[in-house]
Amino acid sequence: MCSSDLGHLNKGFKPVHWCMDCGSALAEAEVEYQDKTSPAVDVAFDLVDPSALQAICGQDLEGLRPSIPIWTTTPWTLPANLAVCLHPELEYSVVRVGDRALVVAEALRESVLARLDGAEPAASVLGSCSGADLDKLALQHPFYDRQVPVLMGEHVTVEAGTGAVHTAPGHGLDDFLIGQVNGLEVLNPVGGNGVFVPGTPLVEGLHVFKANDVIVDHMRVLGVLLHVDDYGHSYPHCWRHKTPVIFRA
Repeated sequence: MCSSDLGHLNKGFKPVHWCMDCGSALAEAEVEYQDKTSPAVDVAFDLVDPSALQAICGQDLEGLRPSIPIWTTTPWTLPANLAVCLHPELEYSVVRVGDRALVVAEALRESVLARLDGAEPAASVLGSCSGADLDKLALQHPFYDRQVPVLMGEHVTVEAGTGAVHTAPGHGLDDFLIGQVNGLEVLNPVGGNGVFVPGTPLVEGLHVFKANDVIVDHMRVLGVLLHVDDYGHSYPHCWRHKTPVIFRA
């Protein structure tokens, strides 16, 4: 009897730091952090059933597009998005921004409105709810013909962003763990060289960092890009090549 039959081994995938120059995974000791500028985007995930939010917040949202916006500095991971996570105990406000009714964490409402294109500082609050109230609602992926669920995650914080976390189990450890609990696929459309594999719509054959601009421009055309800006942050690099690494399963 082999070790796997005894439950000692488990074959599968999980996200790791990956050097595209080495073509291999890196241990934590092989990762160093350097400054990097990335495109930070706010992206709207529209509710598949707009009336669902109206029923939850108890307000008339007629004529508005109910959406949950996420904030990310890795637009290239959006092709692998399979969910959006909220914190079950956080308070979320529904605010009117243009023709949208956006669901954002109340603690981040002012900072979100200050950042979003076309948002008025005194944008009206249309209602409120808890994250748990929105559990399992269906959202439309911003540029693929794919519906993704709202899931609950204790890892969601109000330190930055919108209070909603873009979730790609193939590109983040928290995402992976949430995906395991909820039966999500570990989707990883990126090859070991950092290039999107054949058959990946929109970005097939592109290097992940070059795909950022293509994805951002496409979302702008579709009207789901709420804001984009350059964002300087500390980012993991390979200690051998001094080049940025990615997180991939």
